Amino acid sequence: MAKYGKLAMQMFSLLAAGLVLGYARDKRTRNELLKECDKIWLSMDQNLLFELVRRFKFNKLISIDDIKGKKYIKLSERGRRKALEMELGNIKLNVPKRWDKKWRFVVFDIPEPKRKIRDALRRRLKALGFCEFQKSVFAFPYPCEKEINMIINFFGLRENVRYLNSSISYDADLRKYFKI
Repeated sequence: MAKYGKLAMQMFSLLAAGLVLGYARDKRTRNELLKECDKIWLSMDQNLLFELVRRFKFNKLISIDDIKGKKYIKLSERGRRKALEMELGNIKLNVPKRWDKKWRFVVFDIPEPKRKIRDALRRRLKALGFCEFQKSVFAFPYPCEKEINMIINFFGLRENVRYLNSSISYDADLRKYFKI
């Protein structure tokens, strides 16, 4: 499967973009998604692609529907999960040149039965560069709400996690940690 790594990511990106396209409200966003899909599609090796489609179908990551003589590929629930995992591994937080002097906090209260998920969330936040402010409060100096929402959705923690955007009175320790 190693030779399919990049191709698999491209295919998942295409299929996930199709899903996002269905939710895109404004024309500009839809056009940007379509341009990105075209760029990905044209860069793919077509022979490897058909082999990968066969493997994805065998592994139940996609389904192929025949509607009025046309074939449609869609992600299965298992495929969506795999695409999210791949996307989650690729999340990088943007660091603008100038800091807006606001802090972003991720605050959570996750019950003990979900301990493994809570620990995975902590590891993910640390890997992204967050500072552990308290055991279940993490700080970051730059906007990252979109990325945090993706992580929250992946772990299924919508009711347990909050994203806050705030200034605080004493932040010398955080400024030192982030070198700002």
